[in-house]
Amino acid sequence: MFWKKKYDFYLAGKMRGCPNLNKDMFTLVARLLREKGFTVWSPSEHDSYLKLSFAQCMTADLNAIINKCRKIALLPNWRDSQGANVEALCAFATGKESVEVVLNTDNTDIELMPFDLNVYHYPYREGKVSSFNPHKCELHSFTETQTQ
Repeated sequence: MFWKKKYDFYLAGKMRGCPNLNKDMFTLVARLLREKGFTVWSPSEHDSYLKLSFAQCMTADLNAIINKCRKIALLPNWRDSQGANVEALCAFATGKESVEVVLNTDNTDIELMPFDLNVYHYPYREGKVSSFNPHKCELHSFTETQTQ
């Protein structure tokens, strides 16, 4: 399905394992980009994440990258995220431009540095090998487990 509205940027960054799913970073970068006149698709702004499995979240995210966004903006520490690495690979495979977001020292402005996904290797860090099986990932990896 192709969406009518196209966003300028999809935000890709580490969520799982971060306090509050790294929402502060996603919110900050989205705000700074919007102040510069860009339209932004931020996965952290979608409350449905609280009820979805990792696989469902990735499906929604990859759909947004493929069908809704012109470019991908890679947040600080994106290389440490399996999900953001998959999103970067998806952006590369579908011909999207990419930029790395660099925050100034007081987090009041950003610089968008062109990033060549043509040099992308999964996992991104040279010499580091990771394994990840989404089928063995906690079903609700974006929320704390609640006992009933």
